Amino acid sequence: MNILTLILAVILAPLLLGIVNQTKAFFAGRRGPGLFRLYFDLTKLVRKSCPRSSTSTWIFDLAPAISLAATILAAAVFPWGPGHGIFASVSAVLFFYLLGTGRFFTVLGALDTGSAFEGMGASREVQFSTLVEPIVFTILGFLVLLTGDTSLDGLLSGYDGGAWSHHAFSLILVAVAFFAILLCENCRVPFDDPETHLELTMIHEAMILDNAGPDLAFILYGAALKFELLAAFLVAMLVPKLSVGPEAKVAILFGGILLVSILVGIVESVIARMRFLKTPQVLMGTMMIATLGAVLFILF
Repeated sequence: MNILTLILAVILAPLLLGIVNQTKAFFAGRRGPGLFRLYFDLTKLVRKSCPRSSTSTWIFDLAPAISLAATILAAAVFPWGPGHGIFASVSAVLFFYLLGTGRFFTVLGALDTGSAFEGMGASREVQFSTLVEPIVFTILGFLVLLTGDTSLDGLLSGYDGGAWSHHAFSLILVAVAFFAILLCENCRVPFDDPETHLELTMIHEAMILDNAGPDLAFILYGAALKFELLAAFLVAMLVPKLSVGPEAKVAILFGGILLVSILVGIVESVIARMRFLKTPQVLMGTMMIATLGAVLFILF
């Protein structure tokens, strides 16, 4: 069952960004690029060549493939459904550090080009990840207290519905904090704008300007899969144990992921991108929200 859901997740990843874009187009009164635009883009890119910068080395050649491989491995260890098998006891820390490994090699590839512009984007990307990491560990600490488990599977399916009646406010605060992380980690509005081409506002996009062809396809698909994984973590974190069949649990998980995609599109439609210098302040506020949720859980 888990193998089938993993295959389904791998196939559906590009569709989620299409849902985000179509939601934004709906609010803007436009037709939009279509739900399957990223599928066509990936198909086109894999048929093109990969030009290389004269200053780049083998690190730049391997970085996109290693980054995608790390993200796919994170998808493999994620508990998509019952029957997780040998991955049932995988640590939640390993899951997030696999995603961090993908970012590390993307940054390394950007630095290997020798471009000051891509170096600027890499610096901003690392700064954001440094601010996000303590928030992630605060949320994981809250989930450990809630479930009494440290494995990824246990954290995401280890509490019953009674937790919502006793600790609803804490769960909501932690969910809001994680949703902010989802936006930041995927370079979405208000932290970044994936459609921007302005030098002073580019963060993630600045790192991949030298990539083309299959390399760019790997990066774009890896970003879509990372978006799906964080959305799945958010949904699984909010859904307690349910007395339903495995097919219903999978349907609830993927239905929640689709709702998160729509919510991201709504957020990007109603608010603007914030100033770059405001991002650390917002992330520190997010840290306070996550900490407050954990403290309220301990006290009450």
